[in-house]
Amino acid sequence: MFTRFSARPLAAFIFLLSSGFLFAQRPLGVDVSSFQTDTAMDWPSMKSGGITFAWAKATEGGSTGDSQYTAHMANGKAAGIYMGSYHYAHPELNSAATEASHFWGRAATYTLNDGHSLNPMLDIEGNAFSGNVGASSVSDWINQWCTAIEQDAAGQNVTLKPAIYISECNANHLDTTVSQLGSDIAHYDANDPLTSSPWTGTGCNSSAYEVWGSGVWNFWQYSSTGGITGYANNIDKDVFNGTLATLQTTQVLGGGGPQITNQPDSVVAAPGTNVSFTVGCIGSSLHFQWRFNTTNIAGATASSYALSPIDITNAGNYSVVINNSAGTTTSAFGYLSVAVPPTNAPGAVIAPTGLVDFWDGQADTADSFGTNTATANGNFFYAPGRPGLGFHFDGTSAYLTTAANSLPVPWTLALWVNRQNAAGASASLLSDGTNAVKMEQFNASRQLGITKFGVGDYTFGVGAPAGSWTHLTFVGTSTGTSLYINGALQSSLTNSQPLPRAYMGVTHITSTGAILDYMSGNVDEVLVFNRALSATEISSIYNAGTAGLVRAPELTSITVSGHTAQLNMRGLTGKTFTIFRSPDLTNWTNLGRLSAPSGTLQYFDSTGGAPQFTYELTQP
Repeated sequence: MFTRFSARPLAAFIFLLSSGFLFAQRPLGVDVSSFQTDTAMDWPSMKSGGITFAWAKATEGGSTGDSQYTAHMANGKAAGIYMGSYHYAHPELNSAATEASHFWGRAATYTLNDGHSLNPMLDIEGNAFSGNVGASSVSDWINQWCTAIEQDAAGQNVTLKPAIYISECNANHLDTTVSQLGSDIAHYDANDPLTSSPWTGTGCNSSAYEVWGSGVWNFWQYSSTGGITGYANNIDKDVFNGTLATLQTTQVLGGGGPQITNQPDSVVAAPGTNVSFTVGCIGSSLHFQWRFNTTNIAGATASSYALSPIDITNAGNYSVVINNSAGTTTSAFGYLSVAVPPTNAPGAVIAPTGLVDFWDGQADTADSFGTNTATANGNFFYAPGRPGLGFHFDGTSAYLTTAANSLPVPWTLALWVNRQNAAGASASLLSDGTNAVKMEQFNASRQLGITKFGVGDYTFGVGAPAGSWTHLTFVGTSTGTSLYINGALQSSLTNSQPLPRAYMGVTHITSTGAILDYMSGNVDEVLVFNRALSATEISSIYNAGTAGLVRAPELTSITVSGHTAQLNMRGLTGKTFTIFRSPDLTNWTNLGRLSAPSGTLQYFDSTGGAPQFTYELTQP
């Protein structure tokens, strides 16, 4: 047998050992923007061709978004590539807080503990060294931006560490305060990215460029020319300084740890019923901890969490933190809405006519009048309202979407707010991608206002106090917009715009897809009318206080004369009443559906035997 081991097989054997080392080679990646169109980007082929990770441009400056970002992120992750988001910074134009808010508003959706998201990247190049708004240096500006992103991510239970993209020579503009951050060094030469370094043979004039330490780097953009498998034209190419396992454990959010296969579903249920939340996850030696409104639930340490029976105190968001020795992953939120039958409090008032939406916040996001039930996003939950429960917005990730079209003038928006100071320079009550009603107008000392994106920000010159309930009413007409505070006219603007209804608690900008201007605080009794309410009607809503509006059908009196019963009733304005009659509480006769545009109705039943009848009312 030994005679078969000739020199040729031995050489082949040595080659196999050498090629086996490739399994531990540095992972390769790319970074992309709208300059590389999605139609030409074949992500599955890129994956099979050896691309392990990628960054996609999300935003630039304080308001610009990349048109291909969402497609790049979705398609790249679907192909199995680790995807991160990057922001092209303009420190010379905007504060770090403004640009961080803009970036996170768009990148949050794709920056998750899902085992597929890469740490984000801050791109420092171009005019970035010609100024640093709100900071003492460009390094200070970078640190402010990265700290803001880390805090935003922590709000959705994601721990991350951004990387700084910068050329090897421009790195001498930085100081060592950024050394705790990751690095992506741009340096193009002919050296092999699998064995060399971005610092090799540099022609920089200063030796201060290695602020991360001598020879220290995480990523290297080694080329911007030539195609790769899946993309034929020039593309930026990157390499990671480590193995695939190191990339997964140090740069991938949730990498190496549990990976969620099925997120908890949202549930709408009636009081007294049983509900459960379940997560699907793969990984070894998994440990689960369920949370309610981001607070740990004692004893909830299985892959499912059951509530039996539920009541309104259980309404809110549910998520689960999953960990093992390799890492930690946090699920998306599943929301529980409790469909509580409406009731009328003593002192409740009839709603004015023209009502089109009524989000009352009573343990669900349903539109009690219209069909625009809201969908919760981020760390949204219910908190004490006025009256009952209300919507809570955490200022960093929570908002509601309704898909409702904007309402042309005339219109009225009335609601209760308990404001907290928002983290950013602006906070929205309602927006639609084009217009916004602001709780805190941009850079206007937290004053109320309205915004028409691309045109102007307009302030009423007054703000709502922080930490207490205040009633706000905005009235829009063809000649301007007026603000009432606690039932009294406060200020008017000559600016007119439609009433946005698609987003609540946040600003959405259609042109860029950005989500920003997160509101902090509670909102309750959100009413929308398709006409301009009078000062008397506005005062009536405010004076109802914690009693609120009449929302349930009720008989206010029954008067019987002979065989005729006179029924007086009230309910939600603009809805129909259906009247039922029974002689024995078992057999019921439908007497018909009647319109009640003003919220009150009088009905005469003269069919005989009225004193022996019981009546019941319903409203849809």
